[in-house]
Amino acid sequence: MTAAQTSVDIPALKARHPLGDVVEALGVSLRGRGRVRQGLCPFHEEREGSFTVYADSQRWYCFGCGLGGDVLDFIQRLDELSLSEAIRRLDASTGTVSATTAKRSALQRSRPPPSATRDSALLTTAMQFYAAQLRRSSEAGRYLAARGIGPEAARRLCLGFAPGSGLRDHLRALQFGQGRLQTSGLFGERGERFDGMIVVPEIAAGRVRWLGGRAIRSGAQQRFQALPGAKPLLGLRGLPTPAPWIVLTEGLFDWLVLAAWDMPACAALGTQGMEKLADALRGQPRVFLAFDSDGPGRAAAAQLVELLGPQRTAVVELPQGISDVADLGRRPQGRASFLTQLQQAARRAG
Repeated sequence: MTAAQTSVDIPALKARHPLGDVVEALGVSLRGRGRVRQGLCPFHEEREGSFTVYADSQRWYCFGCGLGGDVLDFIQRLDELSLSEAIRRLDASTGTVSATTAKRSALQRSRPPPSATRDSALLTTAMQFYAAQLRRSSEAGRYLAARGIGPEAARRLCLGFAPGSGLRDHLRALQFGQGRLQTSGLFGERGERFDGMIVVPEIAAGRVRWLGGRAIRSGAQQRFQALPGAKPLLGLRGLPTPAPWIVLTEGLFDWLVLAAWDMPACAALGTQGMEKLADALRGQPRVFLAFDSDGPGRAAAAQLVELLGPQRTAVVELPQGISDVADLGRRPQGRASFLTQLQQAARRAG
């Protein structure tokens, strides 16, 4: 248990800050004033209003993406904080605050500015900095090589590496103001968001629209990071419209491996929000699903088959003992093995 947790009475803290008040203070408009209130989920794009707050249990749940929790879980997910940081942020709204307006003011002061509109010029400049750092880092280069991604593929996919320092000064030197730095999503309370990570961009029309990262050191506190806000269907913007066929996979490095193998691929970046994903894929004539071989991966693939139809989809069964596509990237015959499984999926689908 952290020092922050031992110095704060968490049940009392939650009692001082009713969930519905906090949710509305942080930008989610809730309908109704009874035991159950609903609004648009801040964790995925939707129109239905599946995000539900229960006054009696002080819990929330989204029927669209499946996320849920208490007030601290909400703050953690909204701003990608640790539990101790979420406790400090909620506690920073001080004392017993009965008025919703006062609570809204305190919480908004403690929360970083929103980043709903991404600054593509700043993100593109940041990605150029990361790409230069990758060329200088032998450690990052070795990590990518061990994952089956060589220098040529890294250049083609515009990958980068965040050493954890230098980015802020670089952007300031290029006349990006403090306000743009604060709202970029690249910096947090603990420094640079992608510190120690391989950085992967989503690029459209030559500009960076989104960034995700994966830590290269096994002891890293957080293995994956992404800019706050909606996630893209990674890789879709770079494919022909429509492509004759594509492979849809689950994770960031699953997609990197397939793209390094010159396969037309996209990544869902998780197993939530399959309805939205299916909408984005409506124009694709054939979709091969290569999700992780665990329970959530299989469930997501089955849901997509139902949403898109079995005539247009086929599930790629990974070889025995292989957990995901990224695992195949580590194997000397990984590409050949995946092609075999892909061909078998195509034959099963007819």
